[in-house]
Amino acid sequence: MNSSPTGAIERTPDGGTVRFDRLLAFPIDDVWSAITQPERIADWWPPFAADITVDLREGGRIVFDWPDSDFPTLEFTITRLIVPTLLEHSHTSPGSWMRWELDATTDGTRLRASYFIPDIDMAIERGDLVGLHYSLDRLEPALAGRPSAWDTVAFTELAARYAKPDSHSA
Repeated sequence: MNSSPTGAIERTPDGGTVRFDRLLAFPIDDVWSAITQPERIADWWPPFAADITVDLREGGRIVFDWPDSDFPTLEFTITRLIVPTLLEHSHTSPGSWMRWELDATTDGTRLRASYFIPDIDMAIERGDLVGLHYSLDRLEPALAGRPSAWDTVAFTELAARYAKPDSHSA
């Protein structure tokens, strides 16, 4: 099964939603652990070395600290949790949040990641959408036990796609 990078940006009066849909040839428990266990998250989500902690409960926090960088610590609060099918948490911009939905399929797992943000243009400009898209592209190799290093050239090419008007395909 391929990780099918389909998705869309939906603009609304309150901002918008970016939806990513991936079909992954891995059992739901493997995908769940890749999005909730710190050592597995480190294989695909952050662009560089991170100390990650996860307090996996409603009200718990997901924290990314960057020991080798001046990048600010990222902290998300878990707002909804249904193991192993739903993880919802705040995100970095005020009023923004992420939802991770997992469904077991006959061939593996369908992962739907939705990012709700009050200012879509700002999220595109500062690289939120490109970063999430590119990180999700790195998830499948990580699940296969072959994490891929962050490729700045590939990231820059993806960013150029998002910078084009009316080309915002997630």
